[in-house]
Parts: sequence; structure tokens; C-alpha cells
Amino acid sequence: MEVFKEVAIEALPKNYQKYLPNQTKTADFESFWQQTLDELKKIPLHITRESVAYPSAYFQVEKITFQSLYSETIVGWYILPKHRTGRIPCLIEYLGYLSRRGEPFQYAHWAQLGLAVLVFDVRGQGGDTADSAPYKAPTMNFPMGKGLLKKEDYYQRRVYCDSVREIEVACTLEEIDEQAIFLNGASQGGALALAASALTTHSLPFVMADVPSSCDVEKRIQEETGSYQEITQFLRNYPDAETRVLKVQSYFDLKNFAENIQVPVFASVGGKDPVCPPLNFCALYNRLTCEKRLSVYPHNHHDGGGSSHMRKKMQLITTYLKQQNKFGNK
Repeated sequence: MEVFKEVAIEALPKNYQKYLPNQTKTADFESFWQQTLDELKKIPLHITRESVAYPSAYFQVEKITFQSLYSETIVGWYILPKHRTGRIPCLIEYLGYLSRRGEPFQYAHWAQLGLAVLVFDVRGQGGDTADSAPYKAPTMNFPMGKGLLKKEDYYQRRVYCDSVREIEVACTLEEIDEQAIFLNGASQGGALALAASALTTHSLPFVMADVPSSCDVEKRIQEETGSYQEITQFLRNYPDAETRVLKVQSYFDLKNFAENIQVPVFASVGGKDPVCPPLNFCALYNRLTCEKRLSVYPHNHHDGGGSSHMRKKMQLITTYLKQQNKFGNK
């Protein structure tokens, strides 16, 4: 789409544009995820909705919960424009690492486009959603360092499942047009949006992922960037576990999901991002065969394109909804 053509991947160094490290997926990669999703299906959604008094003339707010892997209760906001007709489009907002869902007004820009918004606290990251199922020892204190020695025990298995289930929740809500569910997120949130798009069977218009994490994981661990320094610290304590740890990580490294991502991807990176370096995301992006567009902000760090890029994403959704005649606010 035209709005994403101003600064594309060509703004990155040539070696970034050709960066294609080998995938690390094992023979049981697909079966592991199928078994995991089958396990998830056996857990009832148990959606609850509770109206929340909120000072807005434009949107209404509900506290919403559902159950996910290990029957954990996932807690979030469900934000709806007050003036709407029929079923309306929905945006699912995935959050960055160790952040909370905050206040509903933080998502008002999506509601003003006529979108419903779903945003949930990531389990075990300081919000209202716990991470109560125990991990096997040894483990680290922070989320990304938990359950490192067994793929079935690893933390990201839980949050990837939560992210897929959020799409399932959106499809059950009577106000939402299930054919117009958008995924959006930055950093960890960008990774979760991409993982969810790879693992869901539901058709999506497109995914928006900014400064995405969880790509090219072995290199991330080697260079101690972002949350992956937690895994590096684990390996300092348990150096003999490196082979096991890296094998577990291969099941959650987004570069190994490239063939499973068939929905259009609109992504962005900061050229000088030290937290989620753009080179690592290129390990996935260069493998994608779906429609894709990468916006590059050569001089930016982990802020990526900031408010300027947000405006472009809002325009992208607006254009799509006009083309599909799916505006819900009349």
C-alpha cells in the first residue's frame, strides 16, 4: 500500500537486505505446535465482561477476561465506540515486555476510527494477569528466563497461546466483525502479533508489527540484546545447558515461523535500535513470502517511527476499511 513506500528496506545496509541465516526448526516443530494448540482447544474460554465507568463521551469500557493455557485467567480491556452500527472491526493490541495495559484512553486513537479494541495484560509481566502454573527448576526470575530447559515448559509457549486465544475471543464477541480483526504490537507485542498470525487458523486482513522481538534468537542471546540477556545470564550460571536451551528457543524463534505467516505484514524498525536490532528482524522478514512492507527509520532507536508511524498505521486501516466498506461508526 502506498502509505508504506516512503522509506523501505532499501534504507538498510545491503547486508541486512540479504541477511538470511539458516532456520533452526527441528523435525517436530509443526507437530509440537499442533499438539500445543490441541491442548489449548480443550480449555474453555470462559469469557467474562464487566462494565467499567469511564469518563468518555466517545467510547465505553469493559473489563474482560478469558481462560488460556493452564486455565490461567487473562485480564484486559474491551473498548467500544459508543456510536456504532452493526458489527464493527476490531484491533487487538499486543503489549511490550514488562508493560501493563494501562488506561483505556491510551487506545482512543483506534476507537475514534470506529474500531473495537482488545488489549490484555501479558501473563506474569506486572499487570492483573498472573502466571501461576509452576516451572521446573532451574529457572530465572524474569519471564523470558523461565522454563528454559524444556519446550513444553518455556514461558513463551504460554504467551504465544494467549495471543492466539485473543483472536478466538474477538471472534466470539457479538459486536465484532470477525472478518475485520487487525493485530498490532511493538517490540514483544510485535512478536506476539506475528506469532499469533502464524498459529491462528482465522483469516486476518493484515498484521502491524513495530520493532519486533523474538527473531534470530541465537544471535540475540550471543549479543545480549533486550530481554534475551536474561537467557544469556542463565547460560553464565549453567554453561553446560547451552545446547538444550538453544534447541528450546528454536520452537519460539520467529524466523522458523516464516512459512506459516501468510497474512500481509506491515512492519517497521529503528535503524539504530539496540534492544531489538533490525538485522535480527531481517532474519524473518527476508524469508516472508506473503505480502509485506517494511518501514525503516534509519536514525531511530527502539522508539521506531513513534507517532509519525502511528499516523501511517491509522491511515492504512482507514484506507482498508473504506475499500471494504466496513466502517462501524455511522
